[in-house]
Amino acid sequence: MVRGLLQIVFFLVLFGAALLAAGIMSNRLPLSDPPGWATRLSTYLNTNVAETSPDSLFPELKLRRYDAPPALIFDITRKGLERLRWETTAADNDKKELTAVVTTKMWGFKDDVTIQIQPAQPSGSWLMIRSASRVGKGDLGANTRHIMDLVEMVDATVPKQALVQQ
Repeated sequence: MVRGLLQIVFFLVLFGAALLAAGIMSNRLPLSDPPGWATRLSTYLNTNVAETSPDSLFPELKLRRYDAPPALIFDITRKGLERLRWETTAADNDKKELTAVVTTKMWGFKDDVTIQIQPAQPSGSWLMIRSASRVGKGDLGANTRHIMDLVEMVDATVPKQALVQQ
């Protein structure tokens, strides 16, 4: 009986690990990029928020600067939300702020994304993005993937001369 119980526990642990691995792999994350797979895995399993910042350890979460006015980046970002089929829940043209809800593909969870576009000095714009899961302790990298998808969409749309190397 104990042997049968141990087999069931082993199977459940193995099944759970497979589900976690599938969730992380479905987010197509740069696992081997700095700061390394161990730090990334620990973050994806223990954090349910991702946001851009100037000092992020994760290159894809570095604050993005564009050599274009905030109004243009705001419009491009708003259109990007539509192309990504995210639900835009608020758009403040004066403050250059957007909020959206993303439904994760694998699990169907709702994540909240907040976007702010602020003027950069002496010119240009900063694109700040924060994505947070509504439930759970870890997001399996889903919020990082949301940020990566939006940045890729903006980068593909913004005039090439407005891209600034970080």
